[in-house]
Amino acid sequence: MVRVAGAQVVVPPASEVPIPPKPATDTAPPAPDTIQPPFGRLAAPRTATLGEKYEWNREEMFASGALSVADLLERIPAATSFRTGWLASPKLVAVNGDFGRLRILYDGLEIDDIDPRNGSVLDLARVQLWTLEHVSVEQFANELIVRLRSWQVDRTTAYTRTDVSTGDEDSNLYRGFYGKRFSGGGGIQAGGQQYSTTAARLGGGGDALSLLLRAGVARQRWSVDAFLNRSQQTRVLQPTFGSGLSIPDFDASHRLAYLRAAYGDLNGGPWIQATASNTRLAETSRQTTIADAMSRRVVSDTADTATSRSQYLLSAGYSRGLLRASAHSRIRSFAGETFHSPGARLELVRSQTLVVLSAERDGFRGLNRVDASFLLTPFNTVAVSGALSRSSGNGSDSLIRQPGVTAARLEAGVRLLGAWLSAGLLSRDTALLLPPLVFDTAYAPQATGRRSAGFLTLRGRVYRDIGVDVVATGWNSASFYQPRFQARSEANLNTRWISRFPSGNFGLKAAVAYDYRGAVAFPVPGRLSVAAASGTISALLEIRILRAVVSYQVRNIAGELYQTVPGFFMPRAINFYGVRWEFWN
Repeated sequence: MVRVAGAQVVVPPASEVPIPPKPATDTAPPAPDTIQPPFGRLAAPRTATLGEKYEWNREEMFASGALSVADLLERIPAATSFRTGWLASPKLVAVNGDFGRLRILYDGLEIDDIDPRNGSVLDLARVQLWTLEHVSVEQFANELIVRLRSWQVDRTTAYTRTDVSTGDEDSNLYRGFYGKRFSGGGGIQAGGQQYSTTAARLGGGGDALSLLLRAGVARQRWSVDAFLNRSQQTRVLQPTFGSGLSIPDFDASHRLAYLRAAYGDLNGGPWIQATASNTRLAETSRQTTIADAMSRRVVSDTADTATSRSQYLLSAGYSRGLLRASAHSRIRSFAGETFHSPGARLELVRSQTLVVLSAERDGFRGLNRVDASFLLTPFNTVAVSGALSRSSGNGSDSLIRQPGVTAARLEAGVRLLGAWLSAGLLSRDTALLLPPLVFDTAYAPQATGRRSAGFLTLRGRVYRDIGVDVVATGWNSASFYQPRFQARSEANLNTRWISRFPSGNFGLKAAVAYDYRGAVAFPVPGRLSVAAASGTISALLEIRILRAVVSYQVRNIAGELYQTVPGFFMPRAINFYGVRWEFWN
């Protein structure tokens, strides 16, 4: 007993004093985030590109301002994009003036055009850019291979992201992502994108809803996953302002689904992967009678279209040190027929030299392809790159006979400050060009002779955070689906301003680009339809604070009235802005 100021206070023995429990956060700290192995075992190939590679990760892809794969390919020599409008319009890309020289591989699966309207030419508006986490482009002498890798999550902490954008032509775009991996290697992902746009003056507006789902398990040496991407797209009538046909209404659903199993080590040793997929297009466009078609000058349509195609891919390879070797067997099955396409690839790196050899027997198109490319960097400031390609056979999918084609590319460059300045030559043999029927059914296959071109590039950082991206190509003469002169010039500032924000929680990108192309001829029986030369200026501004990115871009700042396809005027100035915000919960 203790007396305090006249009062008596009973103090218990020390052994009886209660000790409050520790807070739960002290005894049970949050589990640390863990990184899980990826789904699939296809490694990104080495490419013999001089200077900066033509590849974009997820952050770079969205920060580029691109809204379609066609937007990214405009940065590559000899690639020419064509479109009739804004978000919902068809988008095609020709390589050396040939629409048949572009191949898209989505998680290793080759994306074929299965829309009868397009006549074997893939509309890149069907390729969902928002579903990707990596894009890489390999340049052979007469072909571009674009490898797309779908979005994956690898952390056990749940990931959420929301994108909201709006702009001119009543354009609105929304995206949402959710993904989570579990400690046992399992994972689930879900995402969606919806956009809508109108073009009251020019037509061709529309909307699209696209969904993505993935579920699977990935351990250190093996993985199994199932993937689904489904989209519903609509487009209203787009009238022509020339002598061609208008692009009719369009309403269709597109689905890509696959089941994939993989085994092996991406960092070295043997690996194998098997994928079974199905692609389906179901068109439910408003039926157009012959009388209605004549009054509106569109193609008549009296029946709905539903097509389906299965593709099976078996790939195997070995990677060790400087050597990578792989082989694949691609099988397509549809309409009661089966097409087998075996191929092989060898990559060898030694000192400052890269050599790539690739061969494929494309049973679907009836083509034999052989490609070789190299990159020699004897000094850190000097490099030489080149490629040689040969293809021959019969076009079995379109019943169009394809002549043998030989093409070559040679490029030499020097490093100036942080950028690479290079100059090169292209040579393409005779070719039979596939027509872009989605724009006008009057276009027909056209034979062209041997052609050559020179190109110039300046890409990279020239001073601190200031960079340039310049690509200019000039052919010995104009030809079908290709301007004689074409150039894209961009100046950009890309900084994190570390001196002011050492935490790295701030980023700024500002870019101004000028696109020029000469007149382009589209052959119609008995005459030529020409899209006049044009030049447009665009700008992009992106500000990142923590995990939020505010984006603003304007295309065709001066409001140029121009066409890339004869008869279809492109929109005047388009302002498009929004925010991308991601969370790790």
